[in-house]
Amino acid sequence: MLNPFFWIKRASHRRWFYLLIVVVVALGLGVGLPNTSSAFDLCGLLDGDPGIEIIQLITMSDQQEVELGRCLNQQKVAQGLKIYSGRKITEYVQEIGQRLIPYSDRPNFPYTFQVVRDNEINAFASVGGFVYVHTGLLKWVENEAELAAVIAHEIAHITSKHSIEKLRQFIKNNNFSKIEYKTIINLLEDIAFSLPQERQHEYEADRKGLEMLHDAGYAPSGMTGFFQKLITIEKKSTNQPAMLRTHPETAKRLDTLNEIINRKSWNTNDGYGLDSDAYKRRIQSLPIE
Repeated sequence: MLNPFFWIKRASHRRWFYLLIVVVVALGLGVGLPNTSSAFDLCGLLDGDPGIEIIQLITMSDQQEVELGRCLNQQKVAQGLKIYSGRKITEYVQEIGQRLIPYSDRPNFPYTFQVVRDNEINAFASVGGFVYVHTGLLKWVENEAELAAVIAHEIAHITSKHSIEKLRQFIKNNNFSKIEYKTIINLLEDIAFSLPQERQHEYEADRKGLEMLHDAGYAPSGMTGFFQKLITIEKKSTNQPAMLRTHPETAKRLDTLNEIINRKSWNTNDGYGLDSDAYKRRIQSLPIE
């Protein structure tokens, strides 16, 4: 996967300062993954000095991916993304995510699960392990298995590095010889929050998400039931949620999921998370808006 090494333009009177920065970054790449509160603030450093620019994008380490995700998250919050502060609900979403992670393709990657205060039925993922779940989605699903299915799908986007793949393709298509750090962040923002999702990526995230859901002990009907509810909205509502506006046709995705379940001879209702009453008790602290 892509890993940006940073070649730097700098004013001569500050060259030794920037040389030290390069050494610090280079040393940081050789050690383990940072947490999202790393003392070395790459986004603050690059965002605050117009003399630093990225002029070649080669590959991307896990550490750099986490840093990009953290910078993008900071930018979105600064732009008005409302992160829900309720502890019980946030911890519940994190609990589900942590149950799924060991069965993902990147079980040792650092993930951050956040709840967004927004009544839109939606969830999305960005680089660096950031998963966002709307309060509107939490209210709309019927049980924990359905919620886990959505979270598993978003984790699968991260494990498959779909955002980075789209970034690399965009840069290739536009024949960039150099690209500023801010531009990369803005491109990743569009990929995660605005642009339609690619069919191939969605089918891959569906498949990996379904397998993750089953392996974590959830009932596979959590995912098929969720898709069936989306199909009902497609047929009855003209005001479709973002999840439908940016994704390929739901019925075909559901057919593909059912084919996988039949091929593996899974019992769709065999597993955890189908108790609707238990789920409603877990989310009862969500505000009514």
